[in-house]
Amino acid sequence: MTTSLFFLMWGLATALALPLLLPLRTRGVGGIQAFTVANALAAFSMLSYASAEIVPPGLYVMLSNATWVCAVSLVYVGVRQFFGLRPHIARTLGISGICIAAFAWMLYVQGNLVGRMVLFSVFTCVVMLATGRLMYRHRKRIHTRGVMLYVMLAVFGLAALHALRVVVYGFGWEAPVSMLQLSRWGLVFIVCGSVAVPALFLALLLLIQTSLSEQMQAALTFDSLTHAYSRRSILDELDHELHRCDRGGGKFAVLVLDIDHFKSINDRYGHAAGDTALRHYAQVVQNAVRGSDRFGRMGGEEFVLLMYDCDPARALVQAQRVCDALRDTPLYLQGVEVPMTTSGGVATYQMGDSADVILARADVALYRAKEQGRDRVEMAWNGRGAGRTQVGGLAGGAAANAPVATCETSETTA
Repeated sequence: MTTSLFFLMWGLATALALPLLLPLRTRGVGGIQAFTVANALAAFSMLSYASAEIVPPGLYVMLSNATWVCAVSLVYVGVRQFFGLRPHIARTLGISGICIAAFAWMLYVQGNLVGRMVLFSVFTCVVMLATGRLMYRHRKRIHTRGVMLYVMLAVFGLAALHALRVVVYGFGWEAPVSMLQLSRWGLVFIVCGSVAVPALFLALLLLIQTSLSEQMQAALTFDSLTHAYSRRSILDELDHELHRCDRGGGKFAVLVLDIDHFKSINDRYGHAAGDTALRHYAQVVQNAVRGSDRFGRMGGEEFVLLMYDCDPARALVQAQRVCDALRDTPLYLQGVEVPMTTSGGVATYQMGDSADVILARADVALYRAKEQGRDRVEMAWNGRGAGRTQVGGLAGGAAANAPVATCETSETTA
């Protein structure tokens, strides 16, 4: 009765993750359904032993072993699905079916307790090692520190526990007895298992929740279409850098970019082609600029490049590289080469700049570049702009005093 109570507590502890896994099934992360079913089967496996007083031995032993094999197999399948790999469902089910058939043969025909116990633990150990190997190979897909370490400790810990069980019973360290009969090693395995199995499913739950959290953070940080930084994150970074420059000085420049004649691409080839053009543009620009700079999409076809430790001369060089890269990397839509150029405005940091002010100066230069023929970058005035809402009015007044550059760059000072 005491051992049955152990298994009851073990099963309930294993089921603790189940109410938390169930609401996540529709969240679009691979493996959630497999983990949920595996958790339910593992809990049922433990509860089968807890029902030994009311269920015939030949039934509860087989139920427990079969459901455990299916649970462990589903954990492996779920991990493969989580990392976007082929789940190998047919192969895994085939191996599991053979293992269950072997259990039935040993239980009902041979009465081989040692063979069942060793097979049970060998299967669990091998599957957990394969699962842990997968997690180690793909550990960098989860960026939150400590999560993959905890998950791998849970997986390899369970594998180690069953490896020890194989040694103890396979090499005759202790005479095998039913798990319901207390023995020295049997008690060790029950106590350790009641920790290791719930820890495994809580670790899988943590893995899923961390993945969802990182996806949400990525959605806030990056633009879903172009994979450039989002408007929110680029403005936050701009504010941060301006405050840093205010405190300690520094060279900093902002390049506002706009795709030339983008509307004509949408009108002629359709909005899907427009999305392709935006992705192409973002990829080309990101490949052309320094790795330390930050490139983001403000909306539509307007982008911003934050250039750190960059004086006006270097900023113009960077802008020139962007223009050259776009000319040298053609865009193909529906089998037709479509020329793509960009216009830009550069503004460099001045003491006391806010995000609105420095972007307004860059916008003035951008509009001036468009008025002067596009496919060019202009340097902003050194005076103050009132804000982005007044850019249209300022651009016309600035244009008369600006020299001309064809994706060549020019600078105008007040």
